[in-house]
Amino acid sequence: MSLPVKSRRISAILLAVAVLLMMSVGCFTSCQREDCGSRVPSVYKYGSNHGSSDESESENPSASGEDTSDEVSSQEEVSSEETEPSSTTEPPKITTQPKSAAVSKNSSVKISVKAKGKGLKYQWYFKTDAETDYSARKGLTHASETVKHDGTWNELRCYCLVTDSAGNTAASDAAIITLEKPMKLLAVGDSICRGGRNSRKGFVGDLGLPYVNLGQNGATLSTKETAVTNIPEQLAGVSDYTPDIIIADGGVNDYIYNAPLGKVPTAMAASVNKLSDDDLATAMGGLQKLFVLMRSNFPHAKRYFVITHKTTQRVPKVENGKYVYTDNDRYVDWTVTKNKAGYTQKELHDAIVSCCKVYGVEVIDIYQNSALNTADLTYCSDTSYFDDPTVTDRECVDIDGVHPLDKGYSEYYLPLIRKQIKTTPQAAAFPLEILIQPTSKGITLGDPLTVSLKASGTKLSYQWFYQKAGQTSFSEWKGRTHESETVTPNASWNGIQLYCVVTDSQGETVKSNIITVTVK
Repeated sequence: MSLPVKSRRISAILLAVAVLLMMSVGCFTSCQREDCGSRVPSVYKYGSNHGSSDESESENPSASGEDTSDEVSSQEEVSSEETEPSSTTEPPKITTQPKSAAVSKNSSVKISVKAKGKGLKYQWYFKTDAETDYSARKGLTHASETVKHDGTWNELRCYCLVTDSAGNTAASDAAIITLEKPMKLLAVGDSICRGGRNSRKGFVGDLGLPYVNLGQNGATLSTKETAVTNIPEQLAGVSDYTPDIIIADGGVNDYIYNAPLGKVPTAMAASVNKLSDDDLATAMGGLQKLFVLMRSNFPHAKRYFVITHKTTQRVPKVENGKYVYTDNDRYVDWTVTKNKAGYTQKELHDAIVSCCKVYGVEVIDIYQNSALNTADLTYCSDTSYFDDPTVTDRECVDIDGVHPLDKGYSEYYLPLIRKQIKTTPQAAAFPLEILIQPTSKGITLGDPLTVSLKASGTKLSYQWFYQKAGQTSFSEWKGRTHESETVTPNASWNGIQLYCVVTDSQGETVKSNIITVTVK
């Protein structure tokens, strides 16, 4: 029996409604399983599942805190075919390039790179100044690495190749790591700089830097005392050495020899010519000349002035022409005792500090900032150089109680100086090199001839060689094994050529320039 047309229409409608209800329930259940409301494109999901290393920056937008919930995805966007990395993925991007640096011998330096990308891997490539091509260094496969100088190169170039999970690459810029050579030091001054009456080092030789020490015993800032050397002239005589640091001291001998203190300057002198002979005969005038020469002759050097410790003169007895020291020796405190020129060591100190400020020279104030006073025999020798010529350089002895022993230098001078010039003793050996070459000489027959050079290195030894006019080869100058040698030539020396070979503790050698001696 057939239903009426109207009934058939109602049945069809009910069937359609039932089907729609069933489909709706199915979709709802499916969305609960698949989390439809928070779905994002699969490429982002891949990125988050394959994050970069700690030293990389991920390209996953959600990693930077961006809200991705509003990104609507179609069924096509989430198909299984899109879950693999696309062949058109952009290559890694270098965001921070490695930086060039300097490193001292046998020390280490850190190099690093930062990049954006997926699943990043790193490989560093190096090339020394002795190599023509870069090569991958085994084990250096992180964004940051530490490179140690092994003593075989002066310059090392390096770059990093960054590779992502799809095989795309990006190369960083090349950074240059250079061997940092120790700063070269020039010292001028008096016996405090020199180290005592019979010393060659003083505090200068213990600072851990290649150095030239021109300090001389008895030297003054002023020109008043002609029997001793002049400190500014020590500096003026340097023409073939370029220091990174200049350290000077002086003034105590000006006090001893009663040189006038002079006027404390309020402005820098434009040149040495602006200082009169009367100015230069004072301690302040000599100090100004020293500072003018520092600025004009070595404009790039760091400049320091060391002010001597509190000094108390020891007055021993004299027996049979020799000084005799006893525990009852009398002392004269120079810090509060005026000299014949009318000033104390304290007033000299204050004037030097003021002059240094005017000329922009940094003060290393042993007087003010240390407790060293050589009235304390713990720091001052009671052995006379003249009584005992066998004492070593490191004894730093003196007959008048002015100069400290090595203990005084090491406990007071060296810590303050190192702190201000920011250097510490270096474990690595100094590079073997000639700092000041010997120079050709012209002398009159009968006059003494001194030939010398200055070299840096560790435990150096010297050997001079000669070749007289008409000879075809050089011969060893027997017995001449010091950096400075003095001889009185005869007429046969006219036209002689000389050079020196310097050898360090490792057996490495360096040859000086050849010089010619003319005898008139």
